[in-house]
Amino acid sequence: MARIETPKIRNIALVGHEGAGKTTLVEAFLHKVGVLTRMGTIKEGNTASDFDPDEREAGKSFSCSTLSFSYKDVLFNILDVPGSSDCVGDMLTALRAVECAVICVDATSGVKVNTRRIWQETEKLGLPCCFAVTRLDAENTNFAKTLAEIQELFGDRCIPALWPDGSAASFSRVFPVLEPAEGAPEEISSINEKLREAVVEADDALMEKYLEGEEISDDVFRATFTKAMLQRVLFPVLVAAGEPQVGLEETLDFLAAFGPKPNELERKGMAGGEEVVLDPDNGFVGFVYRTVADEFVTRISYLRVLSGRIASNTSFVNRRTGKTERIGSLLKVCGKEQEPIEEGVCGDIVAVAKVEDILAGDTLTDDKTEITLPEIQFPTPMCSLAVQPKSRGDEQKISTALKELVADDRTIAVQADSQTGDLVLSGMSDLHLSLMLKRLKRRRKVEVDTAPPKIPYKETITKSAKYVEYTHKKQTGGAGQFARVFIDLEPLERGGGYEFVDKIFGGVIDQTFRPSVDKGIQQKMAEGVIAGYPVVDVRVTLVDGKTHPVDSKDIAFQIAGREAFKKAFLQCNPVLLEPIVKLEVVVPQANMGDVMGDLNGKRGRILSSNTEGSLAVVQALIPLGEIQNYQAGLKSMTGGEGSYTMEFDHYDIVPPNVHKAIVAEYEKEQEQK
Repeated sequence: MARIETPKIRNIALVGHEGAGKTTLVEAFLHKVGVLTRMGTIKEGNTASDFDPDEREAGKSFSCSTLSFSYKDVLFNILDVPGSSDCVGDMLTALRAVECAVICVDATSGVKVNTRRIWQETEKLGLPCCFAVTRLDAENTNFAKTLAEIQELFGDRCIPALWPDGSAASFSRVFPVLEPAEGAPEEISSINEKLREAVVEADDALMEKYLEGEEISDDVFRATFTKAMLQRVLFPVLVAAGEPQVGLEETLDFLAAFGPKPNELERKGMAGGEEVVLDPDNGFVGFVYRTVADEFVTRISYLRVLSGRIASNTSFVNRRTGKTERIGSLLKVCGKEQEPIEEGVCGDIVAVAKVEDILAGDTLTDDKTEITLPEIQFPTPMCSLAVQPKSRGDEQKISTALKELVADDRTIAVQADSQTGDLVLSGMSDLHLSLMLKRLKRRRKVEVDTAPPKIPYKETITKSAKYVEYTHKKQTGGAGQFARVFIDLEPLERGGGYEFVDKIFGGVIDQTFRPSVDKGIQQKMAEGVIAGYPVVDVRVTLVDGKTHPVDSKDIAFQIAGREAFKKAFLQCNPVLLEPIVKLEVVVPQANMGDVMGDLNGKRGRILSSNTEGSLAVVQALIPLGEIQNYQAGLKSMTGGEGSYTMEFDHYDIVPPNVHKAIVAEYEKEQEQK
């Protein structure tokens, strides 16, 4: 591949709700420019984007694909980003690797719930955006209706830059609004004026000239057009249909002419504790937006060169780990096709293989450029499964395979729950976890049994007890065991943890045995007292006791500490605490009442409810135990049109009826042991 100049690169993320036509559109682009001799289809499972076996089987995208191609004299790096809310991690990283997001909206169904979340993320990043209306060739579509919905949700600065000659069966051609061709519909002239007014408002001096009727050169207007996109005061609306291949050339021409260049969007990082603006001409800084173990379990990492350049057969520093890594060949990627290249210039997107310890979101630099990019806040995965291998002896295999999954996807987490004993795999949804388990089986030939993980309840107290005594005595024929302790127990505020206070005066308990009391108490706290869950938010004060000159020893005071704590705990009105999460549900307006009623029935407390265009947004606080299988219920209520996110908020006291059921279940389990 010939060396490319930075201003000739266009980095575009195709984003939008699941099923919005992104993969079909990029497939049509590849066919249009001659990379593909025949267009693949999602139905046939042979598109350039969806080459992963799981994607081909499901007929949908699960991960971000990178597709690079040349059009005229411009290099396009297009990221085909999956639209499912399960794949939010790929969306978060992909948007940071590009200068422009093209938000696809399917004309057959309009704006969907996940489109709103994508828009919010572009706002947060200050990222230029276009909209692309897709599938306008389908039956019962109407461009004016789709445009009105986009403008209602995202503002009247969403202005067409391409205009169709009709909708459904009458759709066969699009016209550039700025330079209408012969046969263009009449309404284009008024749209042209709106577009020009929006553009000149990005520059005060130009606005003054425009109002005074002065002529503005095409070069100045084009430069200002991109400036308006960079300032997010203009969001051009494009029209392109993949399967009939209508509007493809016009869309590519528009992005080549007006899409922001890599050096036009300011990037910031941290150096020496201070925020700095990246200089494209300075040392190498790269951003990793995706890593994956391919079918041969070779790790491939995709990175955007933000400044400087990187050459093959060199080294870089991973600023997360501090390690220097050696790379061999750099790769230029188009789907699963890879081509070795000598270097990646500023603005380009390249890949490296066989470097293991890289994660999406990592900053890579040369050894002289100590810059770290802002850390991405990935959502906390709250949907979980307890997993264990079906075959004995697969423990090591499952450990290695789960580690790979976590490296591939920053919204996957694995932890051994010391509280419950479960190995817990957490993700964004049931579907997300199902996909991970399929990948586990395909890559590493490991099958697992799954079960819902135990809810991480905690135990605490609501009142105090004073001078609670326990004496441990044991005579075994030889040296015995003796320890006597007196403790006070009191609750701490929520989140207070644990405090141990030694108020022993004199030598009633030898100094060497007092830590043993503390150790015994903490052992019992970890085991739980009433239901087998850890105890939190208590202060224990050791106030008195007695030591035997011969029989007292460490183990005796550990046992005395355990038992005194248990005895005192039961006197202090013990309660269970449950995790409360903050839930945000986005659904079509028609489903708003059903969702709120369902949440109220699950002990949820509605915080807010509002509408955004055709969508309803409901926020609530709700016990985690009530929504372990929420995705299935929401799908049923909304016909698959709802989405939700949740994050841990706080712990709260379990109601008496729930408390009673949990304790009864625990006691039953203990009897069966």
